[in-house]
Amino acid sequence: MKKIVNAQFDETWYTHTLDNGLNLIFWHKPDFVSAAVVFATPYGALDYRQIDKEGNHLDFPSGIAHFLEHKLFESDEGDVMDDFSRMGANVNAFTSYNETCYYFTTSHGDLKEPLNLLIDFVQDLRITEESVEKEKGIINQELKMYLQMPDSRLIFETFKALYHKHPLNRDIGGDEKSVNATTRQLLEDCYKLNYHPSRMTLIVAGPQKPQTLLEWIEENQKAKSFEPVKDVGRYLEEEPETVVSSHTVIPMDVAVRKVSVAYKFAPLKTSAKERVRQEWAIRCLLESHFSSLNPDYQNWLDNEIINDYFGYEIDLGKDYAMMMFYNETEDAAAFTQFIEEQLKVLKSRAVDYQQLQLLKRRYFGEAMRTFNNMEDIAVAMIRNQFNGVSFFDTLEIIDQLDQQQVQEAFGALRFDQRSVVEISPAEDQTQA
Repeated sequence: MKKIVNAQFDETWYTHTLDNGLNLIFWHKPDFVSAAVVFATPYGALDYRQIDKEGNHLDFPSGIAHFLEHKLFESDEGDVMDDFSRMGANVNAFTSYNETCYYFTTSHGDLKEPLNLLIDFVQDLRITEESVEKEKGIINQELKMYLQMPDSRLIFETFKALYHKHPLNRDIGGDEKSVNATTRQLLEDCYKLNYHPSRMTLIVAGPQKPQTLLEWIEENQKAKSFEPVKDVGRYLEEEPETVVSSHTVIPMDVAVRKVSVAYKFAPLKTSAKERVRQEWAIRCLLESHFSSLNPDYQNWLDNEIINDYFGYEIDLGKDYAMMMFYNETEDAAAFTQFIEEQLKVLKSRAVDYQQLQLLKRRYFGEAMRTFNNMEDIAVAMIRNQFNGVSFFDTLEIIDQLDQQQVQEAFGALRFDQRSVVEISPAEDQTQA
């Protein structure tokens, strides 16, 4: 077991890989009472189409990662959530675009029982044809609910307007057609490919001694056997440079129009560290301009150019890159023009040195708060692990950012592929 100490933040963690390939990380917090455990696979909504080293395609219905998350909580012995509650632990799970995580938190000293339960239920998929069919109705109802939520619908429709073939154009849960096409056999095949110990990471953040944790987990894994697993990766069709739609209007039962102005960029063909560096550089520039750090920001609010709903996202993924701005406004054209004008300003404006230092301190302060929350630590470590850049590497990247790097990163962006999406009051369509 390897011990790693970060002297700057006075944090210690341990890493170890079991014989079956399971990756372990123990973030040791001896002065804390609570603990969090996350068991995760880098299999998310974007991975429903895969390819092995021989070039064989392994395609599943979109949303299958989310479907698997639902079914793994199924147990012949009863309700897994009730078992965790009896142990004084709160269990949950989530599926994102890039990973699926199962986790629990507890303030009870005895971690062995809930730890074993988490590992056991994630490593034991037992489903029936009947239960799969029943789950389809539940998931379809969940998807319909999200489609009726204006905020989530705005994001989903924005991705659909940007991407022709990239799986970002699909909802994390898939759609009714893909859910209905999911079978027990497909779920079992997908599970075997993506839930093998060699593809997964288990993180424990808490006061328990790392050596004790290792012994518990080794004991658990020795009692199990796993079939050899294929080396698979995400399969992507070639994505056109253009957006799908330059302007989309979705009628919904909303009181105020919601608008997104989004830009599609070519994916960065560079190292994970460089990609993270460029994303943070752009994020710093956007935050310095589209926040109260900019004296004009209050004027924009006062003149109702933006409101409290306004925000932005920058995401430079492994195989995609996009930026979006969103707002509530009755004049989508005026908001779009405003964003275009501000982006031109940013192209020629150097980030203020003092503002950049302030933003760095803010991000470091947020990191320090993360160190005091076991669940935040575990989830952040998992996401950084799967992204290919460690948590502290990210902090070092932020610390070393300078004005030139910020301007170069933003200057390299091309804003010629734009899509505007409106969630519009339904009566507007009737009157039109």
